[in-house]
Amino acid sequence: MNLERCESLMNKEENYLNVFGRKIKNKKEDLENKIKSKEKIKIIKLYSYTIPKLEKYDLKKGRILKIKDKIILIDIGFKYDCILSKNELQILKINPRINELIDVMVEKLDYKGKCFLSYIKANKIKSWHRINEAYRRNELVSFLVLSRTKGGLIVSLYNIECFLPGSQIEYKKVTNFDYYVGKILIGKIVKINKTTKNIVVSHKIIIEKKKRKRKALIIRNLNKGIIVEGVVKNITNYGGFVDLGCSLDGLCHISDISWKRIKHPVEKINLGERRNFLILSVDRHRKRVQLGIKQMIIDNWKSVIKKIFVYGKIIKGKIQVFRKFGILVEIYPGFEGLLHKKEEFKFHYKIYPKKMFKIGNAINILILGSKLKHKKIYFSFKII
Repeated sequence: MNLERCESLMNKEENYLNVFGRKIKNKKEDLENKIKSKEKIKIIKLYSYTIPKLEKYDLKKGRILKIKDKIILIDIGFKYDCILSKNELQILKINPRINELIDVMVEKLDYKGKCFLSYIKANKIKSWHRINEAYRRNELVSFLVLSRTKGGLIVSLYNIECFLPGSQIEYKKVTNFDYYVGKILIGKIVKINKTTKNIVVSHKIIIEKKKRKRKALIIRNLNKGIIVEGVVKNITNYGGFVDLGCSLDGLCHISDISWKRIKHPVEKINLGERRNFLILSVDRHRKRVQLGIKQMIIDNWKSVIKKIFVYGKIIKGKIQVFRKFGILVEIYPGFEGLLHKKEEFKFHYKIYPKKMFKIGNAINILILGSKLKHKKIYFSFKII
C-alpha cells in the first residue's frame, strides 16, 4: 500500500515537473519571439527611413536607367524603378540619354507598388511655380506671341498659354494684331486666376513705365520761355490740346493763339498740325504746361500804341464783344480796348448797349489811359 502510494506521488511530481517545464519553455519562447519582433520592427523602421515616401503630384529629380520601346525606367530613390511614358519626351522632341537627370512628377501609385511618372506635368508645375513667383515679385517676363484671338493675343510664358488683352499691348489702340504673332514681347503678369488657371499679362505696362520716366524728365527740363514742338491732338471751344511727346500734353488757350480776337481756335490751328509753341508756364506738380502761339509773333503792340495813343484823343473803334462789364472795342487790327459800363452813355446801362448798337458798328471813343504791362487800353464814351 505504501509502495503504490509512493509511485502515484512520484508520477504526480513528474507530471507537475513536465507541465511546469513546458510553461517555462513556452514563456521563454514567447520572450524570444517578442525580442525578435521588436528587433524586426526596428529593422523595418530603419529600412523604411531609407525609402522615400511618395505621394501623388510630388516633384522628383530622377535618373534615366533604361530606355525601352514605349517606356523609360527612372530611378527616383524609390524601392522600385519608376515608369515614364516615352511618348511624353517624343512630343516635346527630347532625346533621352542613359544616366541623364530629369524632373518628373509622381502621377500614379498602383496597388502593386509601381510608380508612374510624368515629365510634361512636372514642367507645368514648375512653370506655375515660376509664374507665381514672378507675379509675387512683380518681375519682368518675356513671352512669345503664339496667335491672335478675340480681343487680344495668346502668348506662351514658361510653356504655359496666357492671354494678352488688346488694350494691354500698346499705349495706343492696336488694330493689326497679326503684326505681333511670332514676336517676343517683354511685360509683366497682371492677373492670375488660380481657379480657372487663367493668366493675364501686359506689355503696355512697360511702355507706360518708360513714358512716365521720360515724361518726368521732360517736364523737369521745361521752363518758361522755351520754344517746343508739338502736335495739335484735340481742339475745343476754349483752346487746343497739344501732344508734346511721352504722353505729355499742353494747353494753348484761345486767348494765346492770336493777337487778333478769334471766335474759335480752328481759325488759326488745325487738328494734327505740327508746329512750334512757346511755354508760358509749367506746373510740375500737376504736370500741366500752358502754351502760346501769339507770344512768338513780333509784338508791335507798343509801337502801335505809341502812334495812336494820346490821352484825351478821340478815335474810331469797332465793337467786337458785349460783356457784362462793358464793351470790347477794336481800335486797330488785333488791338482791343475796354469801354467800361461806367464810361458808356449817359443813359442807364440796362437799356444800353445791345439795343443801341450791334457787333461791328463803328463808334467814336475817347482814350482814357492804358496799362502797357498788361496790354490794356481804357476808353470813355459818355463824356463826348
